[in-house]
Amino acid sequence: MEEGEVRKLFSVFAVGAFLMASLAIVPTSARAQTSGVSLLCGGSDICEVSVANTTSPQPFHYAWSFNSNGLNVIYPANCTDKDSCMFYCPSKQGRIQASVTATDANYQFIGSASSMAMCTAQPL
Repeated sequence: MEEGEVRKLFSVFAVGAFLMASLAIVPTSARAQTSGVSLLCGGSDICEVSVANTTSPQPFHYAWSFNSNGLNVIYPANCTDKDSCMFYCPSKQGRIQASVTATDANYQFIGSASSMAMCTAQPL
């Protein structure tokens, strides 16, 4: 292999390694595979749902559920039918699992999604 080819190969490898490392710091999010419902829990203490299905009658309804993983999680407001949900963990920070189910105006199932979320005493 010539020196130019080695440099090119090294450059490709370095770019690939950089891309893989940057994926590790991207905010946690999950996307349901076929439902058009996605849940983004970026930063900390909030999750937001979006629905790509524009043919279903609106307004959409959202049912939230959480696995606190043993943390003392506080929800300052009722999240039912809200497209975002806030929470915080005053005594110890950690990761919780958020899940949401979306239905249309007639309560027909559209889809669901889950994501891990960071829970802290104050938003990061």
